[in-house]
Amino acid sequence: MLSKQIINYCEDNFQSSKQILKIIFEYKRLLLSENLKMNLIGKNTEKDFDQRHILDCIQIHSYIGDHRNRILDVGTGAGLPGVLLAILGFKNVHLVEKSAKKSNFLNKCKIRLGIDFSVHNEFIEKLKLPKFESVVARAFAPIIKIISSTKHITDSKTNYILLKGKSYLNELDLVNHNKFNWELYPSLTSTESKIIVLNSK
Repeated sequence: MLSKQIINYCEDNFQSSKQILKIIFEYKRLLLSENLKMNLIGKNTEKDFDQRHILDCIQIHSYIGDHRNRILDVGTGAGLPGVLLAILGFKNVHLVEKSAKKSNFLNKCKIRLGIDFSVHNEFIEKLKLPKFESVVARAFAPIIKIISSTKHITDSKTNYILLKGKSYLNELDLVNHNKFNWELYPSLTSTESKIIVLNSK
């Protein structure tokens, strides 16, 4: 089952909420099952999966904009948030994951869930693709590392939508204030966390 909070959020924000909730539930079941065999998410976060992982990820949908935008999820791991964005209807989602085991899991998700996204099993620095309109990341690396590792596949129009915990201010202090603007938005899942929307000046 999914929590009432997830059900209410989807019903309030998405027209096809019934289908979305069905696929999210299947993704949750698959992920928790596979987590018994490999470390996709921390075992101590399983009990609070809906809040800690699902809601935390789907809350960024409104900051991305056009559902046709090319979206890069860097260091996606178990597909958070990239798989969930694809479930929500974003049409051009690319997931980058250096682990072969996790990439195999992501490809299994594509088949089992019947949704479309691209999986790239390689280091982000070696990825060769056209520029992305949006870059999303969660629990991957400090902000300056995300910017530097994606500079070859982004441009001045790219928006970074980053889920960050309580260290976000320390990370932003290291970002070049002359080159980037950013806005901070509250997270639905933690008072200490923020959604950071960052772009070039």
